[in-house]
Amino acid sequence: MRGVTGRGQGAMSIIGSDCAAANCNDRVYATLDDLIHMLRVHDAIGMKRPMSQKSDLEGHGLAFAEDAARHPAANDADRGTMMPRATIGRMSSASTGRPQAAIAHSPRSDAGALASALREADWLTADRVTAFTRVFLVLFIGCIAIIPWAAPTMDVGHDFAAFWTAAKLALEGRAGDAYGDAGRAAIAAVLGQNTYAPFFYPPTSLLFWMPFALVPFATAAVIWIFATGAAYAAAVRAMLERGSVVPALAFPGVWVCALFGQNSLFSAALLGGSAVTLDRYPVIAGVLLGCFSYKPQIALLAPLLLILTRRWRALAAAAATTLVLVLAATAIFGIDPWIKFVAVLPEASAWSLGGGPGFEKFASPYAAVRLAGGSSSTAWLVQVTTAAIAIVVLFLVLRKRPGGAAEIALMVAMTGLCVPSLGNYEVVILAIPGAWLIAQALAQGWLPYERIALAALYLTPFAMVPAGANGLQLAPIAAAAIAILVVRRIRHLPLLDAPAEIANH
Repeated sequence: MRGVTGRGQGAMSIIGSDCAAANCNDRVYATLDDLIHMLRVHDAIGMKRPMSQKSDLEGHGLAFAEDAARHPAANDADRGTMMPRATIGRMSSASTGRPQAAIAHSPRSDAGALASALREADWLTADRVTAFTRVFLVLFIGCIAIIPWAAPTMDVGHDFAAFWTAAKLALEGRAGDAYGDAGRAAIAAVLGQNTYAPFFYPPTSLLFWMPFALVPFATAAVIWIFATGAAYAAAVRAMLERGSVVPALAFPGVWVCALFGQNSLFSAALLGGSAVTLDRYPVIAGVLLGCFSYKPQIALLAPLLLILTRRWRALAAAAATTLVLVLAATAIFGIDPWIKFVAVLPEASAWSLGGGPGFEKFASPYAAVRLAGGSSSTAWLVQVTTAAIAIVVLFLVLRKRPGGAAEIALMVAMTGLCVPSLGNYEVVILAIPGAWLIAQALAQGWLPYERIALAALYLTPFAMVPAGANGLQLAPIAAAAIAILVVRRIRHLPLLDAPAEIANH
């Protein structure tokens, strides 16, 4: 047993003295067999003892294997007689009673490998993502194509009916009838059912939808979805500068918006365009932001952004665009639509904040609390607190002027936390900060956990329906998560030289 308790030294002396002999291999293997036999006998005996009384013999087989592996050959001829590493591995496995893989791969190493895979996520290559999202795109198109046969009663384009009907009434010189009971009756006639589909948009929005009212409803809906989808894809493509737009088109939020016939793709296109142009063409960016007079809540934070970053030309262009659209709507439709629009605002507030269509169809912190069963006062407390935090973060980050695209990306993410009546179809606008993050990553490299986080956020709209059915609204969580990613990425950007850059804006 001394050959064992001396950690294999006796065995090594035998190997060293006899390696030149012709029967070297036989003696080495005989010695190893004796050691393994003794260790097995010892293990069998040790199993009958308490753990505290076991000797440390069970580690000697592995120690011997390490010593034998490190032992140098005496000369070139002896190298052929050295014991193969596979034999050493088998011997050490037998001595410890565990497979070699169990020694090399502990649970801790497996956890480390998983953490590394999530941290870097380098398996999410551009080719794989594009291929995966192509499948998504084909499936989505196929599902929509079979709706007339598989689900003929499904209200595809339900919301666009409100836009088209209001524009049709405006073309007929009855823009004021778009609001209230007359408008709802006209919308119900288009949809062929008695449904509550109100029109709560300002008269300026009619300027954007009037051209679509020149063609029948179904044709107009298809043109609207494809036109706004193309504008959205062009904006994302301009932000990315390189790479495929297939993932952007296959984003589940796009298809939620398309099925509703909503206008969020148009909003995303305006936001993406302003992100691309804000630094080099501030007037164009201001015009694009001014177009949000059709849906002011989406650009709620735009004036604050332009003031904090001292982008006076963009601010002036946005204000001028808004004024021109208001004057144009008044000149074309008269004052009556404005009066009726103001009169319908309390109804709009009660409908959205009261959860008229169901709180699961809204995407704000307020809706999340109400969906979970919270009271209106609790929901308002959470909404106001969340919005205040978002505005403070926006102020602290934007005063350092991280660049136009970064500023718009952060503004969009924070909008998802500040608007209490945000619809779930508005989730598609989060593609704009997502596109900015990807563009920065492609140019500068991915930050830890950034890639896997974006992948999870990409799939969030899939989970929104089952989560909403169980009282959980995921949209505010997604907005907060992408806001954190944007702030984190901005910290890694070089800042603008204030005097020279600000003078040009």
